[in-house]
Amino acid sequence: MGIKLFIVAVVFCSLALSAAGQRTRTPDCLAKLPDGRVGGHCIPVRQCDFFMKILEAGNVSDSDRILLRENQCDILNQDIQACCPSTVGLGALNHPLLPRDCGRVKWQRNNQTETTIREYPWLALIEFTKQNNEKIHACGGVLISQRYLLTAAHCIHSSNWTLSGVRVGEWDTSTNPDCQVSSDRSMQVDCAPTYQDIAVEEVIVHPLYQKNSFNQTNDIALIRLGALAQLNDFVQPICLPNKQLRADELEGLVTEVGGWQAKTSTRMRKSQVIITSLRDCQEKYSVYHLNIQPSQLCGKANANECHGNSGGPLMLYKNDAYLLGGLLSFGPVPCPSAGWPDVFTRVASYIEWIHSKLRA
Repeated sequence: MGIKLFIVAVVFCSLALSAAGQRTRTPDCLAKLPDGRVGGHCIPVRQCDFFMKILEAGNVSDSDRILLRENQCDILNQDIQACCPSTVGLGALNHPLLPRDCGRVKWQRNNQTETTIREYPWLALIEFTKQNNEKIHACGGVLISQRYLLTAAHCIHSSNWTLSGVRVGEWDTSTNPDCQVSSDRSMQVDCAPTYQDIAVEEVIVHPLYQKNSFNQTNDIALIRLGALAQLNDFVQPICLPNKQLRADELEGLVTEVGGWQAKTSTRMRKSQVIITSLRDCQEKYSVYHLNIQPSQLCGKANANECHGNSGGPLMLYKNDAYLLGGLLSFGPVPCPSAGWPDVFTRVASYIEWIHSKLRA
């Protein structure tokens, strides 16, 4: 710990005196990154994972020192503050068709199973039409822009059903519009607009996905909507992760899933998922002759029932924003089964492919 503190002091020492007169903590700031600027928060540098990774690496380069200096935003109680990027390394920084304003949290986060009406505004339901013209929602998806949605490729490859639409802005599948009464004495009512059912213009399945593959690698598909999703507090895109977000970097991380898979409620529910090592996951699924790949993630949920829909998002909360970590591909039957992880497509492996398919 002493080494970390020393490095921080050396990097910022030349700026300490010039900022000594500032005592008001800046609530919001614009962080400067090598590939552009992104919104952030002025917090103690030791609390910012992005900058601490640079400092802990040991030999801090001149360019990194300049980057650190340029992002100093304040000194509070003799503690150096840095503008910590709230969406570090996201795909949105590298593609004009992906939003920079994404993954925002507009609700009070908690560890409960029940969700609030404003929670996870990027979750979507995929609509299918059966041969008898009955419409059902059988898979989940996640909004990454007003025009595009990600889901699992296996959801698209149903032999008897036709993908006919996407629903965003849903919370309680038994009501429309949805409303929630606060649990405190105020009994305030929070209502969302009616959900949006949007037609599908194009479906792009990853070219290496094989429907009959036991391993279900490359289980990812991009859906282009026929009309722009209308953004509001209940419909927002999630952020895409950095390509370098490897599976081993996520091991042990507590992530989140949400959806409408629970049989005990018509409302969206959620659970925490702890990312497990690929080696442990491989040992479990080897009895079924499956080979878990680095392009996949495994995680165990801490819930008594399944909440995430197939094709729905595995979400990482980092620096005040949600990143898309994975898409639910497959898992044990029955779900959940003690000791058995779910398997997700690791979205970071497919950032370049996603970018290559986007168009205005």
